[in-house]
Amino acid sequence: MEIKQKIIFYSLCVVSIYVGFHFKENSSGGANFDYNLLNPFTLNFSENFEQGLKYFLSNSFTLIHSPVFYILIGNLIKISKSLYFVKLLYILVSCSLPFIFYKILKLRYKIDNYVIFFFSLIIFFSPYFRTSAIWLLGDNLSLIFFGLSIYYFNKFNELDYISFKDSFLCLFFLILCCYIRYYYCLFSLFYLFFFFKKFHQKNFFILILVSLILTFPAIFYFYYIFLNFDFVSTITRVSQLNIYKNSLIILSILLFYLIPFCFLQRKSIFKYFKSSKKFLFVILILIFSLYLISYFFFRDSINFSLRGGGVFMKIANLSNIDPLLFLSVTSFLALIILDFFFKENKLQNYSLLIILIISFPLFTIFQKYFDPLFFLLFFGLIKSSEIEKVFFKGKKFLFFVGFYFSFFYLFSLIYYSKGFSYL
Repeated sequence: MEIKQKIIFYSLCVVSIYVGFHFKENSSGGANFDYNLLNPFTLNFSENFEQGLKYFLSNSFTLIHSPVFYILIGNLIKISKSLYFVKLLYILVSCSLPFIFYKILKLRYKIDNYVIFFFSLIIFFSPYFRTSAIWLLGDNLSLIFFGLSIYYFNKFNELDYISFKDSFLCLFFLILCCYIRYYYCLFSLFYLFFFFKKFHQKNFFILILVSLILTFPAIFYFYYIFLNFDFVSTITRVSQLNIYKNSLIILSILLFYLIPFCFLQRKSIFKYFKSSKKFLFVILILIFSLYLISYFFFRDSINFSLRGGGVFMKIANLSNIDPLLFLSVTSFLALIILDFFFKENKLQNYSLLIILIISFPLFTIFQKYFDPLFFLLFFGLIKSSEIEKVFFKGKKFLFFVGFYFSFFYLFSLIYYSKGFSYL
């Protein structure tokens, strides 16, 4: 595909975000609420840093958040003297994420550039990506840094020699990501495991030391709020250490994103499980046993939030189906599909899944946490030849996946325009 054609298609997608900005698009449901809630903190930072920080930390809602994004935006407002200009600039910055995704795909998959380019544009159909860009929320900036960390991690693995530069850049961008959103920090364990295997002890120690120096401001900040604010009780109120319940929610959300890729590989999936009936049976018994134990012995301790939960949680609530039962079924389906894609590198791939699940020990889990994170993880870090085979479907793959996610976007746009609660 010619560069001019790529520029035209990419520019049209960027323009669509600016059109959404003009019409105050809110296709994720809660973006305007979050903006109205958080914008005063940004404006306070733009006027006076010290007073802005005091105001930020005095609120129990923002105490558990990182102030870095609000400080950054506040300073941009202070310099430019225009909130409107900063909003327009942030949309442009956000639109680098699909390009970073394209670079990741191009590095990992040696296939038709036409398919890779158009698939990378799928991020523009994400309601959560769009509204984060439009409503000046920090999610996109954290994902940009996370995407860059994935890119340099893959670049490190692609080289025939050990590159300290690429390993450093991988951790550097992950640290920047964590300064915006704390919950990505556990992915450092995944990266460090690979670097430990590749590096000599001295170089690995230098890498760790440099990373610790970069994280020192965050360590100092946490030390400060632990000493001076009621941080522990605040984080206890919003956290949820019920790993089983959270696993059900997260797996059901992942299933929603797996459906189009599962459909394209349905014949291979059926064939795989014909030869893996024992595993299927073990997973079924495990999920069913955990459901029965939870239902009869821990029912009172498993409470689902009235907000969030993703598409399948909303279906359960609207259909008056027991959410514990329904999410157990969807989680079972998600696990057997994931096992098909994970089959060649189970240790690495399941490690990533476990890290993803324990990174969100929250009572209320929103689908926005995993979109477009799913695409970066599934196509950027999961190691599977079955994922690569999906791309070989060519135009059929692009049409089906494009239709599925564009329908989701349009449905979300209409759904939230009616005033329904967000996912």
